[in-house]
Amino acid sequence: MTDPWVPPDLARSPVSAAGLGQEEAHAAALDRVLKESDYRDRLAREACEILRLERRLRDGVEGNVSRRFCLRVAEEAERLEYGLLDVGARGNRTYAPFAELVTAVRWTAKALHALLHLRGRIQRYLGERGDLLAFRTDLEGLVSTLAGRLDALLQATREEAAGPLGLPVPADASDPAGLRGEESRWRLPQNVLAQESEDERERIADVATSFLALADEICRLPMPPSDDPAALEDWVRTTFQVAAAQEARVRMHAIQSTYDVSVAGTALEAADPDLKRFRGYVSILLHLLEAVAYLLQVHARLSADVRSARVRARVEALVGAGAYLGFAARFGFVNAVACFREARTTTAAVLDRYTRVHEITLDLPPGRKLHLRPAGLIVRVVQHHGLPVQMRMAQESVDAHQLMDVILLAASHASETRVSFRGDERPLADLRLLFAHRLGEEGFDQLPSSLGYLLSFRAT
Repeated sequence: MTDPWVPPDLARSPVSAAGLGQEEAHAAALDRVLKESDYRDRLAREACEILRLERRLRDGVEGNVSRRFCLRVAEEAERLEYGLLDVGARGNRTYAPFAELVTAVRWTAKALHALLHLRGRIQRYLGERGDLLAFRTDLEGLVSTLAGRLDALLQATREEAAGPLGLPVPADASDPAGLRGEESRWRLPQNVLAQESEDERERIADVATSFLALADEICRLPMPPSDDPAALEDWVRTTFQVAAAQEARVRMHAIQSTYDVSVAGTALEAADPDLKRFRGYVSILLHLLEAVAYLLQVHARLSADVRSARVRARVEALVGAGAYLGFAARFGFVNAVACFREARTTTAAVLDRYTRVHEITLDLPPGRKLHLRPAGLIVRVVQHHGLPVQMRMAQESVDAHQLMDVILLAASHASETRVSFRGDERPLADLRLLFAHRLGEEGFDQLPSSLGYLLSFRAT
């Protein structure tokens, strides 16, 4: 019988495994040389819209540069960049300058878009707080600076197209009607890493816990140096590279997405001002982290990924050598840390309100001590649930997420036979089971199925 998922023509013409390694006489090479002159017409078509946007900016955007304008520029630059990458333009002497300019345009537009969003979110959620005056001043200065850099990069892109590349530059500008306001983007919930929750209260506890975990990670990092360019380069290389910034951005986006799907518009949110305040901090931090990640993307590209010193020098002259790193670190990162610290009080209150907090005291199995393996299992249980749990022996408490803290606590109280835990009822229930089964010391096969996730610990 023919597999119904296989197209009939393929089903009728089976190919032997041996034949897969044989090329027909007329088979073409995987890559073929594209003449520079042949690519010019195609590039003219693909670059048309971004050049029309540049013309709109040159003729005057109605009002200030808008989020919608930045988004359109970023989208067109991204589409154009992928086309340039597809033909290997970055490695071609003729097209490399244009390719690098387009990349700088893309990330600058995205960073400016994030900062314009940030400005609106600060106004919406924090109002006219007097203690934010210096921040607002710095933000407006950075918005103005990046708007100027975007203008210069777009102009250089047009000059490169019209000059060395000889592309026809469109005389008409983009329709200004399409640049007013900003359309919402419809996106699926970003919940691939989210745990299944039974109700809205659990999901609130989940997002608050995720927020605090990210806050702890960011706030533990060393602050960037204030005025030494070499030290700043060392900071970004050793402390907060672009990959770390992108990861933080993605995690904050997942927190916001989960909140908007599960909490926004519910009766719980309507009745609890702290939830809306928490949502405000999430939005503000998302746009701060976006700006940091996008600015670091430009810096990383210029620092290590531009193949020609001549091309690098040209782009650096437009964006400022090291300037984007300074913006990302001294404005974006520093203010993100400050915002995380301010948000902790609200987030902790939300977490306490929506978790079912209990305290239990458990006896160590007779003759057993908390050495490395049982301590590791305790930490694994707590990490599995992703909810805060405090562990206490005698009068000393530690965060049960941290293996080293748990080991040091046990070593400092070696004679203690009782351990107390305070936290959500879900991890506490599993800890009670773990202790009831002698902390796994009788063998992992003796643990109940509900603790099956601990089996992965056996290999370590």
